[in-house]
Amino acid sequence: MFKNKFIKLLTAATFAIISISAVNTVSNASTVQASAFHWLRKDHKLVTLGYGEKLPLLIYKNGKHIYANDDPQSTANYTNENDIETLKTHGWKYINGVKYYKIYNYFNDASVYINTKYFTKKYNDMSYLTIYRVNSKIKALSDDMDNTDDGMWYGKGDIILVNNFSLWNHDKYVDTISPMQDGKHNADGWYAPDGSGIGGELTHEDFKNHCSKASANTKYLLNHGEDWYTNASLARGGMYHKGHFYKVYSR
Repeated sequence: MFKNKFIKLLTAATFAIISISAVNTVSNASTVQASAFHWLRKDHKLVTLGYGEKLPLLIYKNGKHIYANDDPQSTANYTNENDIETLKTHGWKYINGVKYYKIYNYFNDASVYINTKYFTKKYNDMSYLTIYRVNSKIKALSDDMDNTDDGMWYGKGDIILVNNFSLWNHDKYVDTISPMQDGKHNADGWYAPDGSGIGGELTHEDFKNHCSKASANTKYLLNHGEDWYTNASLARGGMYHKGHFYKVYSR
């Protein structure tokens, strides 16, 4: 089953401006143990890191680590998974022995940091998603615990998003999201007005007989066509937003 972040894709929202502790869960402030600030560019210009999705934040104010939420598991302690905002930085520093990027213009009266480890290939690999084309009409099983036979139909020409993990680990079913974006219905008349799509399961035999990998630049549309994936962009670890490519860094 697709993770929630891929089902609730890119709705309009604002970034959460609340912090998370990487060390403990207490809500009292602690003194910063930080190195000197290092600029990424000699001219001090901004560098775009990419689109951050649910990355933990550290917030410092007047030299002290502050907690805006006492629950370290709260989603309010992360960058928001539903925004298409890009994270930018001038540079980095070590805080308590850990390297962090200082995020530019994120919070107007405090400094925001994100661990640099999240901006590595390990946290940027979207290769477990692939776009396929449906070559002939096929009914998908319902995306529920029982995989009941009341799912939707995929029609010839539909573009679907496939979770490769369900192919690689020999699960009984291939996990997919239906092609209901940008005002288009799938073959069974289903339509998701928010552009998120609805999941469906295919048997490996049906998937093999009725689907084929789409060309590198075939678009799987999101958010009414403003945003899209292609197999080329997924291989590069990102997506297109209004025609511009963005890296996507996921926790």
